[in-house]
Amino acid sequence: MSLFLTDYQRPPQDNGRGISGYPASGWKGGERGHDAWIGELQQLGIKWMRVMDDNGDSVAFCEKLLRAGIFPIVRILRRDLPPNDSPEPNPGHISAREELTIKRLIDLGVLYFETNNEPDTPTEWKQHAVPGNLEETAKLVALSWLFDARFIIEAGGYPALPAVSNGSPMDLLGALASLGRQDIMLDGGWIAVHNFGHNRPLNFPNDRVNQNGAPLTAQEYDFGPLTEWVWWDPSLGRVNSLDEVNALRAARKSAGQVITQDHAAFREYEYFDALAKRHLGRSVPILATEGGYQVGRRTDLRYPRITPALHADLTVATFEFMQRDAPDCFFATCPSLLAGNQKTQASAWYSDFWDRTIRTGNPNGSDIPPIPVPEYRVGERLPVVAAVKAMATMSRTGPRVNMPPPAPVVAAPEPGMMPPPPPPSEENIYLVQHGETLASIAKKFGVTIFALAELNALGETSRVIAGQRLMIPPPPEIAPPATPDQTAPAVFVPPPPSTPPPPQVPEWFAGPASVAPSSPPPMYVPPPQHSAPSYNPQPAPVVQKSAPAPLPQPAASQPPPRPAPPRPPRPAGGASPLDPRLAALNIRVEPAQVKPGEAYWKLLRAEYQDPTQSNGNHHMLYLLLDDKGKPVLVQRVFQGLADIQADSFTDAFGRAKIPMWENYNPERGDIGPYSAWVAGLPSDKVIGLGMPNGLAVNFVLTWQKSLK
Repeated sequence: MSLFLTDYQRPPQDNGRGISGYPASGWKGGERGHDAWIGELQQLGIKWMRVMDDNGDSVAFCEKLLRAGIFPIVRILRRDLPPNDSPEPNPGHISAREELTIKRLIDLGVLYFETNNEPDTPTEWKQHAVPGNLEETAKLVALSWLFDARFIIEAGGYPALPAVSNGSPMDLLGALASLGRQDIMLDGGWIAVHNFGHNRPLNFPNDRVNQNGAPLTAQEYDFGPLTEWVWWDPSLGRVNSLDEVNALRAARKSAGQVITQDHAAFREYEYFDALAKRHLGRSVPILATEGGYQVGRRTDLRYPRITPALHADLTVATFEFMQRDAPDCFFATCPSLLAGNQKTQASAWYSDFWDRTIRTGNPNGSDIPPIPVPEYRVGERLPVVAAVKAMATMSRTGPRVNMPPPAPVVAAPEPGMMPPPPPPSEENIYLVQHGETLASIAKKFGVTIFALAELNALGETSRVIAGQRLMIPPPPEIAPPATPDQTAPAVFVPPPPSTPPPPQVPEWFAGPASVAPSSPPPMYVPPPQHSAPSYNPQPAPVVQKSAPAPLPQPAASQPPPRPAPPRPPRPAGGASPLDPRLAALNIRVEPAQVKPGEAYWKLLRAEYQDPTQSNGNHHMLYLLLDDKGKPVLVQRVFQGLADIQADSFTDAFGRAKIPMWENYNPERGDIGPYSAWVAGLPSDKVIGLGMPNGLAVNFVLTWQKSLK
């Protein structure tokens, strides 16, 4: 019977979040045991776990996973029959012994099975050699797999078309079609993929570096003490300079490239979905049973090496994409790896490998940089663990609403083993950026150095490292409003003709108060009032009246950034959310098409930062708020340019930024080439953005999740 996507069973409150467990069969959970690990998985919000099985040794663990609401994806290791009794690589199919194991697992409730792995690689074949050409090899693999698939479907399970290596041209779906047997995929089959991200961005190949060769800035090159480690080039045996990286970006840009042309990236699922639609006429489930990002990888020299902090951020962004924006056919992604053995510890989340290796350097001549960074600290597990535990979870199988994490399975701790501390809230965790100190972070959050250091068990003069995660103490009590003689001097700015002064940009995100084009008479604009104390306040200067000009005049110097955004006020009545100056730049808003009562992303305001306010940058700056006015973490936002889209994800403070490169002439009636919107729900779209006359300007765009 033909199955559709909605016919396949999935975990309760499925969020698409999975993990590849242990790289070998027979895993008993080590010193911690299975029960403790299941508690960890539930704190991580994991709903899928890839498990290895050799002759039924995964049955007990799978039973516990199912009781905890986690779906096992079981890879069955095939063996030759006795007396040989060794793991059987390709070619081959399951034997009676594996059939018995599969029946036992299906009786428990296990549904998803893999019976082969990367048949395009020599190590998966007898004699470690792939026979014949790739097309004929694919047909041989497909014929063997048909035997496995038919048995699993008749037993009540779902068989995986084997995953090929990341970026491989082997087309097993095409091989099935050439044999006239592709319909078996519609009877309960699914596609396994290994979508490793390497060190490419989530939106590769549509990112600016790959499409346009966007140059690396000195600020982006700087990773603090990890800079040399990040840019180490093993092929040269030295560090790449900024100029070398930019030369590579210029030489290797691939304008117009799409995922079907290079699918060695996270978005590889799109390539396989396109194959399914070509050979089957519709989508079938796709599960990434290995993949994600691993620390230390720098496969593509145009991009930085994956640091522990970048690994955490990319993984969180991946999981947020799965539960908010992933297509219906992409069921789950299982990054590698929960726990590792001696060969795979570099990929394991629960490992001190990178703590040791980064501090001491790697002397073995592999791709791991030999540069030691003695002051760097990671700890006994990667920062991705705390980052994922701090995430909210969202069900994909019903209305997509945020849910608290499920209650963990309560297991008696082993003797001498303390239960793990509760995960910190995402609202009070901060990821240290390059060049920051305790003093600068305390200033950014409006707290004292003593409070920040004490909460994190540090000395007031302790050094912090990029990627380090700090707990942020609550700010001090808000001071009462200043009396008139304590306020900053009044600012006189000329207003635009027949328009009120533009609304104030949030201080943490924008430059100083916006300055409109001059027009008599000057009008009084009161100084900004802050909701929290700031350090080293600077009096606002008096802006002199100037001659009329087509673009805004320079404003005061930019105040220190503030991380916690105030809730922007809604425009009164039907007032436009656009800064009045944007009309002169031919920028407009395209409202979301929603019905009354439906949720959507409402544009609260769009602000303009002139070249002096932008500090030489040319970005779209996004700020996203939920329906209560709180920042939205890791929400995908888009920038459109012709038929190319770039995307980014918001940070813990609801902010994201995407650079612009294209310019236009608004005074000639040109429309800016860029548009901006938010993913996940219908969204108001800002259209006509760009760099007017080639000037480096920013646009500050604030959306809030609202009901029509």
